[in-house]
Formats: sequence, structure tokens, C-alpha cells
Amino acid sequence: MGVRASDAERERTVASLRRAYQAGRLKLDEFERRIESAYAAVWRTELRALTRDLPFEMPIPAVNRTRVVGKVDRFQRAIFRFHAWCYVSFNTVMVSMWAWGGGHEFWPAATIIPGGALLAWHRKGSLAASRKLRSGPRRKAIAA
Repeated sequence: MGVRASDAERERTVASLRRAYQAGRLKLDEFERRIESAYAAVWRTELRALTRDLPFEMPIPAVNRTRVVGKVDRFQRAIFRFHAWCYVSFNTVMVSMWAWGGGHEFWPAATIIPGGALLAWHRKGSLAASRKLRSGPRRKAIAA
């Protein structure tokens, strides 16, 4: 059927609803109705339904948020560096095979061009994620 909700999960949902109310995403009557529903919820799905239409927030205290954001940023940058290393290594092998095979038609372009496009797309997403991670929480804190 489902998984029963714990008291801690109810409190986290209520805290999320409070932040949404403080940010102006909920009106007072809707906020109160959702709080009552959160405390009356038996199943996790009932709690998820209460916050489904609200933006996702990382459920970590503001004190630890900077440290977590830094770790997530470093991890996604490491993934990009690994992707770039794989791209360069693979295409180096392909160009070497082409050169040792006589160097006629440049067939490694079939891996270099699409792979380069994917790498550029990954880089663009990586930079956007880094920018969002670094500036996102601060902007919200200043606006609130």
C-alpha cells in the first residue's frame, strides 16, 4: 500500500510549508489547511502531495548548506573532468589508429564531432549548475 510517515517527516514537511508561506508562495488559509493535513497524514504519499506544487528545497540546515553546495559543485566538476579525459583519450586512440592506418579519409571525425558537441553541452550545463549552486541560496536569502 505505502510507507507510513514518521513524526520527523511530518515536522520536515511542516517546516517546508512554513518556508513556502514566508516566501509568499502560500496564503494563510491554505498554509493552515496544509499544516493540519500534514499533522493528520498517515502515509508518506500524503505528505508528498502537500508539497508537490512547491519548489524543491534541499532538506539541510542553512548552516550546513554552504558546505553541501560546495561538495555537490566539486562532484559535478569532477564528473565533467572525467568526461573530458575520456573524450580526449578515446579520440587520441582513434586519431592514432587513423594515422597508423595510412591517414587517408579522416574517419575519426565521426567520433570527434558528436563527442565534442556532447562535451560542450556537458560543459555548458556544468557551468550553469555551478553558477546556480553558488548564487542560488544567497539570492533567496537576500530577497527574503
